[in-house]
Amino acid sequence: MKKNKILFVFAHPDDETFASGITISKYTQGNIAECHLLCATRGQAGKPGNPPLCTIEQLPAYREQELREAASILGLASVDIWDYQDKLLNTVPVQELVERIHQAVAKIEPHVLVTFAPHGISGHPDHQAISLATTQAVQSLGSATSVRKLYYATRASNGPFGAVQPPFSDPIESITTIVDGPAYKPQVAAALRAHRTQHLSVERVFPGVTAGGFESVPPSNHYILAWHNLPGYTVAGKEADFFAGLDSPE
Repeated sequence: MKKNKILFVFAHPDDETFASGITISKYTQGNIAECHLLCATRGQAGKPGNPPLCTIEQLPAYREQELREAASILGLASVDIWDYQDKLLNTVPVQELVERIHQAVAKIEPHVLVTFAPHGISGHPDHQAISLATTQAVQSLGSATSVRKLYYATRASNGPFGAVQPPFSDPIESITTIVDGPAYKPQVAAALRAHRTQHLSVERVFPGVTAGGFESVPPSNHYILAWHNLPGYTVAGKEADFFAGLDSPE
């Protein structure tokens, strides 16, 4: 029997861990689903650390390696890193991104796609651009697609999100899905530490993680079910599982 598959579509190295680290760990380590990642940039506009761990010119290669290490810790089955320029993803024609997402869906055949909520949590234009492209890609897939659900990663305005409240969040009433996995906090912390050049932002949002702790890592990730093609399916209360309402894959 084929395993359930999830495709995460984000903009930068470390987005996967910040936004969905608990979720990826829970589904992969629990042998519940096969998780894959598309990352649209190599994070070229990020900081190389303080003190710097590399030159600005070396940063894209460093961040790619950091992402691959974090992906291994989280248990991702594949990572596809694109070459778009960090902070300029919103200048790429949306249809170009849509077509590349379609290609990935055809290759991986995921049942669930996950991307940022339209506000991007941090408000980063790259986050917003990849959300828009992923949404349009799913809406234009056609009836033969493997995809059954699209989720937006977000934060509940009164929920756990680390030490720093993000600029954008959603009221708990809008949150349809909470993937809870407190047992995976140490694993998420280890993946965050793998993004060594980004230690300043990691420590700002998750104090103590860079020193080996994990207490500040939230125990759950929050999502909004943005789209589905399951006739008659409605969310009663809060989903705890992306695959609620789906038949087992054949």
